Amino acid sequence: MAEDSPVDFGSFLKHARETRGVSLQQVAETTRISARVLAALERNDASKLPGGIFSRAFVRSYAREVGLDPETAVARFVAAFPDASGADDGPKPAGGEDLEAFESRRKMVATLLQLLGFSLLIVVVVILYSSMRGSPTPPAELRQRSTTSAPAPPSASPQPVVPNPSMAEPQVPGSAPAGAAPATGSPARHAALPAQSISVVIGASEACWIAVTADGVRVADRTLQAGDRVEYQARGRLTLWVGNAGALSITINGKPARSWGTRGQVVSREITLDTLNAFLQ
Repeated sequence: MAEDSPVDFGSFLKHARETRGVSLQQVAETTRISARVLAALERNDASKLPGGIFSRAFVRSYAREVGLDPETAVARFVAAFPDASGADDGPKPAGGEDLEAFESRRKMVATLLQLLGFSLLIVVVVILYSSMRGSPTPPAELRQRSTTSAPAPPSASPQPVVPNPSMAEPQVPGSAPAGAAPATGSPARHAALPAQSISVVIGASEACWIAVTADGVRVADRTLQAGDRVEYQARGRLTLWVGNAGALSITINGKPARSWGTRGQVVSREITLDTLNAFLQ
């Protein structure tokens, strides 16, 4: 009967697998052991096994997947195939190194590397997204300068600044003289405008930094104080940046404009002949 033990071992494994209702390919996928090697085990063909501790590790993994006690299966394997199982090496201690432990550590390292790679990808995406949403220069100036009520220092390069635009306007019969243009605390006076033009009057209830570009030319870069009123004109396009939108009252071509924002809010607006009505109340 001793000669039948190899056959008994292969049948023992195969019967357990079929009772479990799993295919040889399913066992191969879960154990990461070649289906060819597993089939050799069921045929009692020990020549396809790597030998020694590795063969015992294969038997242990197979037994666990088909519902057998791993140590019992290994004991029967050693008894059936003493040469192929490395029986002379003796059983390894419970915490010993075997192929199963190595495979477990390999999977853990692979998982950690995947998580690290995914984390690095997220960091790169966040950095790129942040750099693409960088603020343009004028709003950055507004955030810096709206925190102080001191007038902005004069620019080093000459620019056509018009703090009181009405002084540069042509006088028409019945209009105020140039010297009577809007001043601090005085109501704005509208000179006659050419056809198809834009006039914006700004009144401040508290300190607010503003910058104004008329038809592509910077005409103002200053801080308004409480009670100041100024007027700016353009033929086709007027762009304004303000650092305290809630402190301003604005009229466009003599008509009250909608609120541009809340106290302390930094905003920019571009008014053209085609869009000025959208800013009116």
